[in-house]
Amino acid sequence: MTSRMLIPGVSVVLGAIVLAVVAPAAFLVIAGLAAAVAFFAWFGRCHHTGALGLLPPVTDAMGVRQPARWYCDACGRSWPADLEHERRPIVRYSGYDESKLPAAARRAAVAERQRQTLAVQRAGIAGRRREAVPAPQSAPAPANVTSITQRRAG
Repeated sequence: MTSRMLIPGVSVVLGAIVLAVVAPAAFLVIAGLAAAVAFFAWFGRCHHTGALGLLPPVTDAMGVRQPARWYCDACGRSWPADLEHERRPIVRYSGYDESKLPAAARRAAVAERQRQTLAVQRAGIAGRRREAVPAPQSAPAPANVTSITQRRAG
């Protein structure tokens, strides 16, 4: 508990003790009124037991951006959702690196060969025609990177 919360609490308790000693009748009246106010405040409010709706962030008529808000359909009250953070993501990589193209093409070719091999095995063709299924290679061959128009022409 912080001192900010402790000091008002201690002062209220000390004031109640002084009031109870000096004027017990006034203390009982004030305590009864406080209990009645607390009772009506507790039972008169919505406890948001139902499903809550999440309103998206919007810009109001004045051009001010309103953050995302929770909305209670039972009482019609809304309050900030505190889902947004001020820190932006850190960009680790930006741009295009042509030196990585051959390795990516090799990986794509190996993945395509593996996909075709598995498809042939699933179809049950592997046992009948051995030449249709390429033998697995220990090291992938270097990829020949060509454009789609060159492939169609050749």
